[in-house]
Amino acid sequence: MEREKPLTVLSAAGLTAILSSTASKSPTLPLFAAYLGANSALVGLIAAASTITGIIVNFTAGSLSDIYGRRKLLLASGFFFATSPFLYLLVAKPLELVAVRVYHGVATAIFTSVATAAIADLYVRRRGEMMGYFSSATLVGRLIAPAMAGTLITLYSFFWTYLVCGVFGLIAFALLTKFPETLRKPERKGKSIYVGKVLRNTNLILASSIMALTYFTMQSVETFIPLYLGGIGVEAWLTGVTLSIELGVIALLKPYGGRLYDRVGAGKIIPLGGIMLILGISTIGLTGNYLAALASLIVFAVGVTLITASVPPLISNLIMKGAYGTALGTMETIKDIGQALGPIVTGAILTSLPYSQAFLIAGVIAAPILLLNALIRERIY
Repeated sequence: MEREKPLTVLSAAGLTAILSSTASKSPTLPLFAAYLGANSALVGLIAAASTITGIIVNFTAGSLSDIYGRRKLLLASGFFFATSPFLYLLVAKPLELVAVRVYHGVATAIFTSVATAAIADLYVRRRGEMMGYFSSATLVGRLIAPAMAGTLITLYSFFWTYLVCGVFGLIAFALLTKFPETLRKPERKGKSIYVGKVLRNTNLILASSIMALTYFTMQSVETFIPLYLGGIGVEAWLTGVTLSIELGVIALLKPYGGRLYDRVGAGKIIPLGGIMLILGISTIGLTGNYLAALASLIVFAVGVTLITASVPPLISNLIMKGAYGTALGTMETIKDIGQALGPIVTGAILTSLPYSQAFLIAGVIAAPILLLNALIRERIY
């Protein structure tokens, strides 16, 4: 098989899989939950269910892929992507959605860490760039999904929306059956020692914490900027366009961020991204002006891109070959903790402070990114 073909297959599967899973939740999930009679607290629980699943499954899936090979785990994720959307068609009560979201969360939790580990297996010198291409493909799916789902709900129904999501999930599964095994000799012997070494790797924990802080801010922004923009008179359609611009910037720049990492290393890229992220989120709500908020959001998105394009290949380079899945699964677990805490903490802050101060505090919370990167540089160099 040609060298580039596995990445093409994996990227196509990632695009359709994330398109399916994102369309199942944005904006579909809260609207469907409300339609079934869920109150706001229950909607929050339903929305958090899949992330909590990720915290548990990410590490396990990554470790199992080191033992049994990437292909088997990717096929397992494909099965969950293909079957989950159809389960929504059977839901009649809000609490049943929690169970479906837990099941659906397994798909992404397995897929992300194992797919990234597979790319680490295939590419060494261009690891950051290739991970960037894959990440951009998934972001394209995430970018298309809300508009597609919103249109289907408006013109047809929740039934047809989830049915279409199921079709894309089946396509993703079919594509993953074409993906080859990337570990030449998956070995079970001695893997427990590998896991122990990975979990004791301080640099891995530091780098993963950088991702957790980054996703803390991302989830805070994506959860509350629609409410902030609505409060300053921005219409809903323009809010949607604004979020699409944010994701578009990340998707467009991710391969270039990865290529930059390959050339100059994470030590220089992560602090630049950290400064832009902190500056961007801290200034979003300062003026009460839409264009100023959009400019801050773009700066924030560039910072996010530089960090998220650098950390996965950095972790791959820090860990022994054959344990990429365990390492990247650990990163995804720690990242998901930050992602889950973001809207919870920021929401609590907003109960007593305005958006301008809440976003500023989120920037302060993200500031340790610079310290964590300095600690990694000191330990490596």
